[in-house]
Amino acid sequence: MGCTRFRPGIKVRGYFDGETIARVSIRKERAVEEKPSYEELEQRVNELEKETKKLKQHEKALKKRGEELEVKADSIEQSNKALRTLLKQRDEDRDGIEEKVVANVRELVLPFVRNLKESELDDKQMINIDVIEKNLLSIISPFSRTLSTKYLSLTPQEIQIAVLIKEGKSNREISDVMNLSRRTIESHREHMRRKMGLKHKRANLRAHLLALV
Repeated sequence: MGCTRFRPGIKVRGYFDGETIARVSIRKERAVEEKPSYEELEQRVNELEKETKKLKQHEKALKKRGEELEVKADSIEQSNKALRTLLKQRDEDRDGIEEKVVANVRELVLPFVRNLKESELDDKQMINIDVIEKNLLSIISPFSRTLSTKYLSLTPQEIQIAVLIKEGKSNREISDVMNLSRRTIESHREHMRRKMGLKHKRANLRAHLLALV
């Protein structure tokens, strides 16, 4: 094939001048420079392997931690079961003791109290016997046990007053039975209303006590 001749003053398509060839050369050089070398690729591979190894270690640690948590959860559940069993046994023992105390008071104490009431006693002695009998009855009554369980802050004296209020006794009658002033009884009633959450309510104290039965 012969060489292509160009006539002066005629433009030929596809002809590249020096500037165009220079730009193409620069682009090729940049492409060569941007292409990662073997060492760079090997370094990236090593970094990826390290990251993969770390992820596997973290995964293994998380799996181990999950197994430990499962063991702890199982141990806690077993402890809860044992605790529930102990609480149930305690409640059964408490109920058994309460029943035994009630039976002993009714069979071994109250009969002698009633015998004393039938003997010759003066008014003061009779009042004291009545108080003893009422206190014993209040101790063994289901109402007293319910009251003391529901309202732990109530004092023994307040529980006795609550029993008499439930029976419909007036402040004067309660003060005579318990040998306390009427003002003291009124103060106890206010304390009881506060402890039962009735202080700022119009609820009747006796009606509230009757509802506990």
